[in-house]
Amino acid sequence: MIRAQAPSNIALIKYMGKKDSQRNVPENASVSLTLRSLCSLAELNQDSSQGNGVKWVPEAPALGPNDFFRSRELIVPKMGDAGIARVLRHVERVRKALPEILGRWGMSPASETGQWILKCANTFPASSGIASSASSFAAISLAVASAGVKDLATFEKAWENEVELRRALAGISRMGSGSSCRSFEGPWVYWEAESAFEVSQVQLPEVAHFVVLVKSQPKKVSSSEAHLQVRSSPLWEGRVQRAEARMKSVLEGLQSNDWVLLSRTVWSEFWEMHSLFHTCSEPFSYWESGTIDALAWFAPWIKSENPPIVTMDAGPNIHIIVEKSQRDLWRERISKQFSHSVILEDEQGRGASLLGMS
Repeated sequence: MIRAQAPSNIALIKYMGKKDSQRNVPENASVSLTLRSLCSLAELNQDSSQGNGVKWVPEAPALGPNDFFRSRELIVPKMGDAGIARVLRHVERVRKALPEILGRWGMSPASETGQWILKCANTFPASSGIASSASSFAAISLAVASAGVKDLATFEKAWENEVELRRALAGISRMGSGSSCRSFEGPWVYWEAESAFEVSQVQLPEVAHFVVLVKSQPKKVSSSEAHLQVRSSPLWEGRVQRAEARMKSVLEGLQSNDWVLLSRTVWSEFWEMHSLFHTCSEPFSYWESGTIDALAWFAPWIKSENPPIVTMDAGPNIHIIVEKSQRDLWRERISKQFSHSVILEDEQGRGASLLGMS
């Protein structure tokens, strides 16, 4: 049994629109925060009595006694035939690319001996705007790569020490789910075109992260569909240039510990992304009444001298990033204001990792 985990990542500058939809090459660069325990787990069990290949089983992976996310409920994603087919196509994509990747580090692929049973689950609700596709595909990519190597101990060592190995596998994972390439490093990751890498010279102190779950049911419009729809919005003209300008501000904020610049830039960025949804040729919205109420409550904080970083992904839920030293203060504020909502809590992380083999 091989297990891997990969965390969700929350974009400050958004990935919206694709230059190449087949290979998930984005129109504009993005930057994100890698989380720690809001993650996906993937497990592969070998069954030598069956034929070769991989079979999806809708069950939760096993948890080890020392797994740091043991306290969280594992939620198995509900996938139809199309979703399962997408996952299995990606498994084959990773397996096909693996020999060339391993060869760069002097490693060899394992010979196929029987069928692998794939299980995957999240520590948070899927399809609700917490980047479950990103973390799931990253975890699956790493698990499949681990299962496909002849000498796992050598692979594990290389995974910990060779950042280019991470980036090579991130590039393959991107083809399954674009933003999954940002879940391989952390805590702050920059993604442009086909490359994702950790942002250097960040001066921000360690951060904590909260999610106000306005709604945890699957969203009606997928992120993939949203990427197509936004091009019909009148706001699409100039979108890439505006995102690039905000990117410069976010990088400046990260590298100078300027919370005011970060907070106000990120606030503007997610409002624009959702405005694209609201103004396309077939308008749609991820917002619920609770979303609007929450944004109205946060708005004055964004104008304050010590603002949080507030953003939304393609979903109704609100993400809040604060200095780790202020976590208790913000937990109290958020819990009091949103007493009828589920609040998820996390902190910055380092990216996808192996959880051992048994």
